Amino acid sequence: MIRQATCAIAVLAAAAVLPLSRPAAQVEPVLPALSPVLSRAATYVERFADRVSGFVTAEAYVQDVFLPMNRFGSRPGGQRPYSGPLHRELKADLLLVRPVGSDGWMQFRDVTDVDGKKLKDRNDRLAKLFLEPSTSTATQSRKLMTESARYNIGDIERNINLPVLALAVLDRRMQQGFEFSYPKGDDKPALPKRPAFVPPDNAVVVSFTETQSRTMVASPQGKNLPSSGHFWLDRGTSQIYMTEIGIDDLWLRAQIFVAYGTVDGINLPVPVEMFERYENKLNGTRVEGSASYSNFREFKVAVDEDIAPIDDKGKQVR
Repeated sequence: MIRQATCAIAVLAAAAVLPLSRPAAQVEPVLPALSPVLSRAATYVERFADRVSGFVTAEAYVQDVFLPMNRFGSRPGGQRPYSGPLHRELKADLLLVRPVGSDGWMQFRDVTDVDGKKLKDRNDRLAKLFLEPSTSTATQSRKLMTESARYNIGDIERNINLPVLALAVLDRRMQQGFEFSYPKGDDKPALPKRPAFVPPDNAVVVSFTETQSRTMVASPQGKNLPSSGHFWLDRGTSQIYMTEIGIDDLWLRAQIFVAYGTVDGINLPVPVEMFERYENKLNGTRVEGSASYSNFREFKVAVDEDIAPIDDKGKQVR
């Protein structure tokens, strides 16, 4: 406080004896035309799909549930709005797959450890699913996707905690279902306070809002949930630095941030960290999760319509 007061006095004294001058106006950088930015981003997504689809990465995933505060500023005791575990640590192999002919991605999270304990009921399920296909492969894949969400905690049912989910928005065929723009002024989301989520100074931010009637994300009851969010892109190449995709409904607010970086063996940026936040607006509970990704390795697999059926418009059947 003393230093601040001293600095203020010094500035005022200087102003009394020096000629008045206007501070130099800060010149905002001219934003590039949006259409070529989106076209280059679509090309990046195509390259990403060709290079990364069928890769497995090691995922270290932490989830926490935060209960609402009462009017006295403490968490309620007795009957809670959620009675399950409040902290969870998962380790998993995460397989990222883009089915042939589809604009969406599928995730297969094969959990190996829960809260420090190895699971006993797994036996190379990913290998059996893809390398030993059977007539029930499609059924098995859906079961494994459901299994991916089995160990999530909190009272919000979800299976959208997928690091590459937002990339579908930039797919060349999907872009027509969204409105894109540059944020005006400071209309940008508050980023997670984590080292990975610091975009370069010259990154351009692109906002998106879903306008199509059949949305990417739906409730368990089938209700369409329009998404919105932001991309942080390289000004010249549209290479992705970060993504944010969210949903804001009457009962749920969700945000998923993903930071991209370079890893050994892959010549373009891939997800290195995910941060997610879910708020149940009905009872005030909140779930936060963070995941880091490492040890990307190729898993020879071809996913076709037998495993992930698609409709005549190239969309994955839900």
